[in-house]
Amino acid sequence: MNRILNLWRRIVQQVDGAVFVEYLLLLTLVGIGVIAGLAAVRVALLNELADLTNAISNISGS
Repeated sequence: MNRILNLWRRIVQQVDGAVFVEYLLLLTLVGIGVIAGLAAVRVALLNELADLTNAISNISGS
């Protein structure tokens, strides 16, 4: 009976480790996506601010 319980504990620990690795991979992918998304937002925001600067310059220059 002890042998079966020990085997069961090892299987559960291995499954817990596998679940941890899956969550780690998921978290890594989400982190990469967030970084890429923030980089895209940064570029778009800088372009909008440049357009706003040009518009204000054209209004004041006229």
